[in-house]
Amino acid sequence: MNPPEALSKERGYGAADIHIHSSVRDGMASVPEILEFVAERGKLDVIAITDHDEISGSYQARELAAKCSYPFEVVVGMEVDTISGHLLALFIERPVLSHQPLAATIAAIHAQGGLCIVPHPMCMLSESLSHQDMEKIVNSNEPDLYFDGIETVNATIVGRISNRRAKRVNREYNLAETGGSDAHFLATVGSGLTLFPGRSAQDLRRSLLERTTLARNGTRVSLRDIGLIQIIRQQRRSRGFFVRGTLKNFIKWLSK
Repeated sequence: MNPPEALSKERGYGAADIHIHSSVRDGMASVPEILEFVAERGKLDVIAITDHDEISGSYQARELAAKCSYPFEVVVGMEVDTISGHLLALFIERPVLSHQPLAATIAAIHAQGGLCIVPHPMCMLSESLSHQDMEKIVNSNEPDLYFDGIETVNATIVGRISNRRAKRVNREYNLAETGGSDAHFLATVGSGLTLFPGRSAQDLRRSLLERTTLARNGTRVSLRDIGLIQIIRQQRRSRGFFVRGTLKNFIKWLSK
């Protein structure tokens, strides 16, 4: 398989990381730090700050990117906590209410012209949508109830557990495939990529709707690169998000 940079250059594809967390919530890097990091690396054409149940960091990123004329675009988004699990909302302008039923969340995102991406699906170690959750939406006859994409490459250690299963399920669903770093640390930004024909945010949107995106791994980052102290601090910042997510999912799976 060609590396993402080779594919991008050869086919005229742009590269996006559409799953990044900032210090506005439980990420360890501030929005300005993330933008500077992306600009210095020069490998991304589009990014999205997708903090948990919070959109302000995404607003800040878009405004700062425009003000500083960075060579990449910012898509406004957030990672919404639904009753069933997490859902990425992209290309939105207003925050989406959290802790609502999955169907209501999807309808609310589509109502404002946003796109719904399933992050780290069927992952027992995070608050993820189950196969059954997704089947209900995929088989729905309601016009507003559908997914626009599914994350088949999640670059976190937790996400790697479910990536293969996500790819297998998507052979049936045929949704737009996406890749994202799910970065909570600055060093991991760009470790998961969505490749798309073109370079702009609108090109990315069009590619997602046309299901022509490609999900790829980006820069490989080890735990040593992040550092144990940073990992411990992040878990404290997220108030044990990993542990809570694992327990919540375990209970959910037992009840089915």
